[in-house]
Amino acid sequence: MNSLKKIRIQGFKSIVDQEFEPGQVNVLIGANGGGKTALLEAIGMLSAAMNGKVDNTALQGRGVRLGTRYQSAFKGLDTPQMSLSIQWQDDQLNDKLAYSVTLTPPNHKAAWHYQEESLRLNEQWIMQRTSESKKVQRIDRGVGFDAITIENHRLQVFLEALKSYAIYTPTTPALRDLVTDMVPLETDFPMSFCGNRLAEAIEEVIDIENETYGHLDLDEVLDMLDWTDNITTGVASVEILSPYVPRLQKVIRFTDRFMPENNNVLTAYDASEGSLYVLFLLTIAMHSQAPRLFAVENFDQALNPRLARATVDLFCQAILGNPNEPVAFLTTHNPLVLDGIDILDERIRLFAIDRDNSGYSTINRVTVTEELVKKGQDGMTLSDLWVMGLLGGVPRL
Repeated sequence: MNSLKKIRIQGFKSIVDQEFEPGQVNVLIGANGGGKTALLEAIGMLSAAMNGKVDNTALQGRGVRLGTRYQSAFKGLDTPQMSLSIQWQDDQLNDKLAYSVTLTPPNHKAAWHYQEESLRLNEQWIMQRTSESKKVQRIDRGVGFDAITIENHRLQVFLEALKSYAIYTPTTPALRDLVTDMVPLETDFPMSFCGNRLAEAIEEVIDIENETYGHLDLDEVLDMLDWTDNITTGVASVEILSPYVPRLQKVIRFTDRFMPENNNVLTAYDASEGSLYVLFLLTIAMHSQAPRLFAVENFDQALNPRLARATVDLFCQAILGNPNEPVAFLTTHNPLVLDGIDILDERIRLFAIDRDNSGYSTINRVTVTEELVKKGQDGMTLSDLWVMGLLGGVPRL
């Protein structure tokens, strides 16, 4: 098993200097503007750097919002260097891989400048470059960081996962294919950052004959969508979709269990938006071409609180049962999402993102303490504790 051991973020937006240890499913809670998205985008910056170039194209291709202010800027604080690092471990062989990079702004140039960059395996340098050399030093294979390979295949898979990292922010119009996300994709996964081409992605995951949805039972998925008896993909016809509605070659076909059999097929255009978000989330968790390291902004978007709770439970099952061992970061503002996760499972971790008195974002893992156990024994849930402000990650209102 591979483990993502540590991420350190310095000088990125509101995160001045924070280090945390992720799990396989990472749920981020916090007030609006607390720094949740900054954390996700810092990993996007790290991904672009590992892939060889940090510019607008590389950042946009990972779902990072383009802007002019990426470095931390606070009153009374000298602008710190932006330094990012990540560590991974192969738990079978105990091999440890660490990548770090320090970047300086482009100053109206096309790309960020690499001040320092290094890749180490078991504390031994594989590759390194500094601003003094202006190029990579000691490259045994004569290639750049973006083309490096190592003998440990499992850790090589991690490098590829980091390069393909993406932040997804699904929207209802995109899931219905009414609008098209024009941002170029960096992966072979067919769905766009906003959710276009969901039907094409579902086609690989769903198996009607064996009644499975990825490695989940199809009935488990259908139970989440209590109005439908079946889900398939196919070509749209005028009987189920108006010719005036934009469409792609493939569409989702929902069978509504309350409608007569000769008139009970709906497409994503007419289906409930909550159903589309559920399918999006479960599909990205299990699709063979989905990024192995990804984030979803606003996990609870368009979901009823109870449906959000059930969806995150099934999403965790989908992630943890995926042989590709993907790592997911999720942001949420819905308290009931917390009731759908098992923080006693070390693979599932909850983080509260807060601003301190100076405005700096802090990243704090929520762990099970004696106090939380006592609160639970008194009948209080994680959602109760969060709303009460006992977990952190709440606005000062």
